[in-house]
Amino acid sequence: MRLLRLPSIHHDSSCVVISGDDESVVIDPGTSWYQLNVRERLEAALEGMPAVSAVLLTHRHFDTAGAAKHLAENWNVPVRIHPAGAGALEGGDLLTTWASRFNSDMPVTEVIPLEESERFDLGGVVITVLHLPGHTSDSVGYWIADRGVLIAGDLLPKPAHPARWDLPTGCLPDLHASVEKVLELNLESIVCGHGEWLQGEEQVRTELERHRDFLAGCMEEKGVRPAGWPRPHPTCSWLTPEPEWPQ
Repeated sequence: MRLLRLPSIHHDSSCVVISGDDESVVIDPGTSWYQLNVRERLEAALEGMPAVSAVLLTHRHFDTAGAAKHLAENWNVPVRIHPAGAGALEGGDLLTTWASRFNSDMPVTEVIPLEESERFDLGGVVITVLHLPGHTSDSVGYWIADRGVLIAGDLLPKPAHPARWDLPTGCLPDLHASVEKVLELNLESIVCGHGEWLQGEEQVRTELERHRDFLAGCMEEKGVRPAGWPRPHPTCSWLTPEPEWPQ
């Protein structure tokens, strides 16, 4: 298996490439703003690797899914997303994709809905779909069980940034339950939606428990976030030190 994380550009999510012996997949290619740049980066990363068979999305948001149409059409491969997000992409929905937040259009994108526990066999590596709602109703993770790796999307945006649930289709109790679900996995590493790659069983569990406890505290306060949590929550990736955990 070869797994490569392309660090995010500006507002884009981190883009992940996974290659097995027979196929490769691209996960969360980012906004449509930099889609030509992302395509060039991906083609360089994929040199000598098996061809891409699908573009997989962790959720519907513009910063993860905006470039999916361009890449899928270029490679003549399907875009896959949870059924709850399919209509938003096929209709170019500006609200629930959050494209309006970025003052952008959401490309109308044909998709094939995922199924819970669907498996992608790339040849020597199998990826399993896990439904992890909360950030959005359609949020999923991609789980490589025999390697202990989870592509988490914005369930964990960054180690020091709790996921948002206050966007369309978000749900705080669902988000808390999804973190609990992930804690039951035998995890060795997590690829976050925007931030650093968490590696090592101890670090992964520590961060997940911190996120879980934060979300539990917010539920006790009826969804009110701590005063120290930046609002609006930063969506841009800067080459500056990460802020401290919000108090």
